[in-house]
Amino acid sequence: MPIIVMKFGGSCLIDKTSFKKIINITNIYKDVRKIYVVSALNGITDVLLKTAQNLEDSRIIDQAISLIEKRHIDIIEQIFDEDTEYYIKAKDWIDDKLSELDDAFADIKEFGLEPYYRDYVLSFGEILSTFILNQYLLSNQLDSVYIPANQIIITNDEFNNAYPLYDLTNSRVNNLLTPLLENPKKDTIICLTGFIGRNKIGYITTLGRGGSDYTATIVAHSLFSIGKDKDIKVILWKDVDGLLVINPKFVPNSSLIRNLDYNEAKHIANFGAKILHPKCLEAIEKYKIPLEIRNFDKPLEAQFTEISERTDKEQIKGISAIELATIITVISGSLVDVPGVLAKIFKTMSKNKISVSLVAQSSSEISTSFIVSAEDSEKALQALYNSTFFSEFFDIKAEEVAVINITGSKILETKTKAEIFNALDKKHIDVKAISQGYDELNLSIVINREKLSDAIIVIHDDLYEELET
Repeated sequence: MPIIVMKFGGSCLIDKTSFKKIINITNIYKDVRKIYVVSALNGITDVLLKTAQNLEDSRIIDQAISLIEKRHIDIIEQIFDEDTEYYIKAKDWIDDKLSELDDAFADIKEFGLEPYYRDYVLSFGEILSTFILNQYLLSNQLDSVYIPANQIIITNDEFNNAYPLYDLTNSRVNNLLTPLLENPKKDTIICLTGFIGRNKIGYITTLGRGGSDYTATIVAHSLFSIGKDKDIKVILWKDVDGLLVINPKFVPNSSLIRNLDYNEAKHIANFGAKILHPKCLEAIEKYKIPLEIRNFDKPLEAQFTEISERTDKEQIKGISAIELATIITVISGSLVDVPGVLAKIFKTMSKNKISVSLVAQSSSEISTSFIVSAEDSEKALQALYNSTFFSEFFDIKAEEVAVINITGSKILETKTKAEIFNALDKKHIDVKAISQGYDELNLSIVINREKLSDAIIVIHDDLYEELET
């Protein structure tokens, strides 16, 4: 029997109606073994983090705990009949966990917001929501078990952005999940907290942005790695139909990307697609486990995005944008080549925890340009000014820009590149820098920020026949 790992985000846990939709989805997929990975209720993780960062005033703590309690109790009172076993268990769970959270805030106030305290506090959102869903499934006569993911996923010590240690995780999955899935007498739905794991010594860790999606793909990876049954799929339930070719704010009737492979998906996710993080694909690409992005409100809809080995190499898959970027250029003051400039730039940026998304360099190393996010621009410039090497021997310039990223095998063709630049020329849009690696599926184009909308629209219009439609 197939195994499907489904992730339900905060937008799937809003009210009684949304919980009924989960029952509907459960019935649709009644003939498969199911693992439900659950996110925190919308906004709860932000409340937890902001509270942990502002504990000077005890009123802030009281207000936060009251807000978290109200959000969860409101859901409980909507989905359960009062005084039933499930209603009481869910309310008691909220009380117990909020008491633990209050103790954690007290520790942070005394000892400071250490990374392990931060992750511990952030874990409460998923711990609360997942238990509620588990009790809801039970109240609907479905067999379900609640398992916190820190009992399953063992990670390194990178708090707030942890990476799974697969050998250890595989062993836990084999011992705790496999027996439940292979029990022929029960159709047990496993409710697993998203976003969290634990390191070897037992501290809770979190998986960073896209963490609940990542949990789903990590579990799928481990099940495939250790199990006899390789018929495994991941479904991410979202509030959209899937990945779109272009952000609809630029092209309102943007079409849905139906099929793309893992490499294409990673490029699109890396360059602006907010509903998918590229690290989620790392876990499933090796075993070619398919992943679907489906609309929670339309579970029977035939239109959705599937990421698998299947793709059409003759289509451009997506046009995305980094809207708020800064291009920083360092130029040799004497216009003489200085070896090792790029290495020193990367070392300086890495030391200051700044990501570089694009690099363009003259062959002589006289001039080097690189892209950072707008929010990191001041920090990046200051790091260069504080470096004797750069401040004394180079001119440093910065400009606000946007980056357009065009993804698909078609971009490797010279004809396609010519069409893109001809399109930009129609609108008199200058290209400040370009980047494309050998045999890469992505072309990045740096332009003036105020020209972004015009550029995307004209590229879309001229390449329409080559886009997935």
